[in-house]
Amino acid sequence: MNRNTLRAVATAAAACSILAGCNQLFPHRSEGEKLWRKRCADCHGLNGAGNTVQYMGNPYADLTDNNWRNGGDRISLMSSIRGGVFMHPNELKQLSDAEALAIIDYLRELRGETPPTVPK
Repeated sequence: MNRNTLRAVATAAAACSILAGCNQLFPHRSEGEKLWRKRCADCHGLNGAGNTVQYMGNPYADLTDNNWRNGGDRISLMSSIRGGVFMHPNELKQLSDAEALAIIDYLRELRGETPPTVPK
């Protein structure tokens, strides 16, 4: 490969890693990460820090700190996912419980926490 081709491939791979829908190149992503990128990253950012244009400066958009509006336990988080916050229309109501829990577990990963073990 010539230098321009390598540069184009590297640029495409970098751009694709930023996009939420590029799961074919990264099949190792968990279901929670896929859902996070599709449903949550626009407001909370890919890393959960809330550093998006729309919500920068909103203290509750950063989900990686301990400044939780409704608590950080699974029940409070599930309530926030189901009910929405800040009077915004909630597009997550149609998620199954398993999908919502996958998002919560992925959020725990972003925070550097170990997800709790839940009996099946």
